[in-house]
Amino acid sequence: MRLSSLFPSGRCLARRGAPAPLLHLLPLTLALACAKSEDTAATAQGDATSTDTASSDTAGGGECFVLSDGSCVEETFKNPVKLEPNADGVYELSLGPVEFSFNGQRHCGRAYNGVFPGPTIDTPQQVDGKARSVRVNLRNTFTGSDYRALNADGCVCKDDMGMECTPSHGAGHSMDMGCTCTATSGGPCHMFDFNTTNLHAHGSHVRPDYASGGGCAESGGLRCRACTGKDEGDTRECYFADDVLSRVEPGEGVQHRWDIDEDGKHHEGLNWYHPHIHGTTAIQVASGATGAWIVRGPIDEVPGIKNAKERVFLISTPSLGFTPLADGETCDEDHITVNTFPTLGDTSKKQTNLLNGLRQPRLVMPPGQIERWRFLHGSFLDEMTIAVFRGKDKDCKALDLEAGPVALTQISRDGITLPKPPNGEDWPFAPAYLFLAPGYRIDTLLDGSKLVDGDTLCLMSGRFLQEDTTGETDIAVGIMERPTADEILQATTNGDLIAVVNVAASAGAPAETQMPDLEAVAALAPSFQLANGTVDAHAACAEAKAADDIAKLDQLAAFWMLFYNNEGLDECGFPDHNVNAKNFEYTDRELYPYDRILPLGEVEHWRLVSGFDGHPFHIHINPFIVCPLPAEGSDDPSVAGRLFEPPFAHWRDTYLVNLLRQVDVLTEYRKFTGAFVFHCHKLNHEDHGMMELLRVCDPATESCDDLCSGGRCGWNVCAPGDEGCERALTATLCLFDPARCAEAAVRCTPCDDETQTCGPASRCGEDPDFGGQRRCVPGCAADTDCPITDACDDSGGCAPKPCPGPCGPGTTCKHGSCS
Repeated sequence: MRLSSLFPSGRCLARRGAPAPLLHLLPLTLALACAKSEDTAATAQGDATSTDTASSDTAGGGECFVLSDGSCVEETFKNPVKLEPNADGVYELSLGPVEFSFNGQRHCGRAYNGVFPGPTIDTPQQVDGKARSVRVNLRNTFTGSDYRALNADGCVCKDDMGMECTPSHGAGHSMDMGCTCTATSGGPCHMFDFNTTNLHAHGSHVRPDYASGGGCAESGGLRCRACTGKDEGDTRECYFADDVLSRVEPGEGVQHRWDIDEDGKHHEGLNWYHPHIHGTTAIQVASGATGAWIVRGPIDEVPGIKNAKERVFLISTPSLGFTPLADGETCDEDHITVNTFPTLGDTSKKQTNLLNGLRQPRLVMPPGQIERWRFLHGSFLDEMTIAVFRGKDKDCKALDLEAGPVALTQISRDGITLPKPPNGEDWPFAPAYLFLAPGYRIDTLLDGSKLVDGDTLCLMSGRFLQEDTTGETDIAVGIMERPTADEILQATTNGDLIAVVNVAASAGAPAETQMPDLEAVAALAPSFQLANGTVDAHAACAEAKAADDIAKLDQLAAFWMLFYNNEGLDECGFPDHNVNAKNFEYTDRELYPYDRILPLGEVEHWRLVSGFDGHPFHIHINPFIVCPLPAEGSDDPSVAGRLFEPPFAHWRDTYLVNLLRQVDVLTEYRKFTGAFVFHCHKLNHEDHGMMELLRVCDPATESCDDLCSGGRCGWNVCAPGDEGCERALTATLCLFDPARCAEAAVRCTPCDDETQTCGPASRCGEDPDFGGQRRCVPGCAADTDCPITDACDDSGGCAPKPCPGPCGPGTTCKHGSCS
C-alpha cells in the first residue's frame, strides 16, 4: 500500500482534542502528532531524543560500519544481557536500586541485577524427552519498607489510640491489627510497601503454587515453600512455582522452580518475568524490573529461523513526570525516583519508548539478511503500534512514504506459534503494522532479501496518547472515532522514532538469506483438539459465539473502570477498577475465598467485555484460544478487532478487550490445581484491584461446590443475603440484557431510614456500599414495603392480598386488612 495519498502536500490529519476522561472510551486511541511536512515526519518528537544514543557519525569506541555514502556509523543496539546459571544450574535474580538514563535525565528505580531492563533467561530445547526445570533464586536486597499510597491525595494511618501507625502490605483500606488507613479525602485508601516483591513467570504453564516433589533446602536466607496448598505450620521443602500470592519482604529471598514440561512439552517462544506483588507491580515494572524469558523448541531448528539473526526488543515506556536524580546524587534505596504511583497514570504526560533500555538505538545488518525480531511490550500502561518504513537518509530524518511500510511476518503471539487457519485466509499474517498492548509478545521475521547496501529502515511507534504540539490544547490527544488501518499507519509515521536500521555491505556476510517454509512453522502451533481430542476448538468457538443466555455462560468477565461517572465511587457504589463491578481488594474473603472455582480438565467458554476503556485480559497458568473475529464488513462491533489482532483462531495468554468489543475465548484447565489470578495487564489497573482470584479444583479428590458461603464460587453466584454482590451481578447482566436494567436501577438507588426513595416492592437494604451509603433492594421485609394491594409473603416478595370482605365505613383495604 502506498501512503502518498494520505499525505497530500501541506496537509495532515485534523487534530481532535477532548477532555482526558473521554479518551478512555475509545476502541483505540492513538496519537496524531502532525508533522510539518513529509520530510520532518520522523522527527515530530525530536525534542524527546536522548543523547544516550548515537544518531549521527560517531567514533564512540565501538566497531565502525562504513555506509554506501562513505559515512561511518556505530551499532548501538544490543540484546539484553543473557543471564547465565550458577554452578548449580540456578539463575540468580536480585531486586535492588538500579540507575538508568533517558532524555538526558538520571533516574533510580527498582530492577534486577543492576541492569535496566533485567537479563534474559534462555531455556534450551528439550533433549531426548527429558523434562526441563528452570530454577530461579530471587533476592530482595532492599533493607527497609517504603509504604506509599496509590491514591493521589495520600493516606493517613492511625491506631486505636489515634497515633500514626504503619500497616502491613495492602491493608491500607481496612483494619489491620489496630492500624486503620483512610484517604485524606475521607474515601477508601490503597497503601502498599513499594519494596515488597515476588516473581511471576508470564507465559508459563506450570503449577501455580509450589513445585512438586520436594527437594528444596533453605539456606543463605532463601526460603522454600510448604508442599501443600498453604504455607502455615507445614514443613517447607518444596520450591515456589509461579506463586504470585507470595510476598518477598525486604531482606528476604525465595527459591523458584518452574517445571515447564510437567504437563508434556512446554510451548516454545518468548515469555517474560516480572514482579507480581499486588499494589507494587506497576511501580516496579515501570522502573525496569522486567526480563525476557525464552523457551526454545522445534521452531528454533526450522531452516530459515535456525541461523537467522535474532534480536529481542524489550519495550519500556518510563513516564516523564518523575523528578530525576540531582547532579552528584547517588542511586540507592533512599533516592528512588520512580516512586509516585499517580504519575504512572498521568495521561497528560507524554511517554518515551526505550528498546532494551536504549533510546533510539541503531542496528546495522548486511544486505539480504533474514532477521528474527522478537517484540515484548514490557511496560505497565498504554497500547502502541509499530511500523517499519524506509528512510530517505541514514538517520531517518525523513521517511520514504511512497515506498509504503515494510511488513513483518508474524510467526507467534504471546510465545505461542501461530497456526495456519483451516480456510487459509489472512495467512501468512503480515499486516502493515504491529499492535501491542502491555504484556504482548510478537515474534516476527524481517525478509531482508530485497534490502541492499545503503538502505535504511525506520521503526516508528504510534502511542496511545501523546502531547499536543499544535498549541490547540494542553492535554494529551487521541483519535475520537474508530480509525481505519490507513489512519493507524499515518499516526504511526507521525509518532516516535524508536530505532534506526542501516543496511551496510561492511557488516559482512548475512547469517541467513532464505525465509523459512511458513507452512512448516505453522505446523508447530499447539493443537486445537482439546480434552484429549474430545473437543474441537473450531466447532466449540462457533457454539460459543452463538451463546446468548448470558446468565448461563461458563465465565463472564466485564472490565470496568467506573460504572457511571469518573470521580471517586460511582452512582452504584462500586469501587473503581473492577471486574464484574467487584474489586479484588474489597472482596470479603470469608464469604468468597475465591472469585471462581474452575473444574480440572474442563474446557470452558469465557466471554470478555469492556464497560469502560480498553483492558488487556491476562490469565495465569493456562493459555486460551481466541475465537475467530467476524468477517470483514460485518456490522458486529467486534469486527474492529481486525485492526489489532490476527482474525483467525489462535492461542494467547494476553488479549486486549476494547469498549464495544466482545471477545469469546476457550480455555482448558489442564493438569494443575491451585490458586492463581487473572487481571487487566495495564498494571496500574491491576494494582488498584482489577483482578480476580481463581482456583482450579479437582472434583475427584475434593468437594468443589461448597468452597464459598454461597455454595460454589462463581461469577454469577452470591452468598445468601449479600446485597452488594447481588447489586454488582445485576449491573453486570444489565450490560447485555436490558430486561435486567430496571432491577439494576432499583439496586443502585440510595436510601436511608428517613428518606423513602425506594419504589414499590423494594426496601432500603441493610448493607452499606464501600462509601457507607445504603441502597435499595427488591422485595420486602414488611407489608409497608409493598403496594397497598399486596402483602409481603414468606419468600420476601409482594403478592396480591385482598381483604376477606368489604371494609366498613371509614376504613380501607391495605395489605389484606381493613384499616
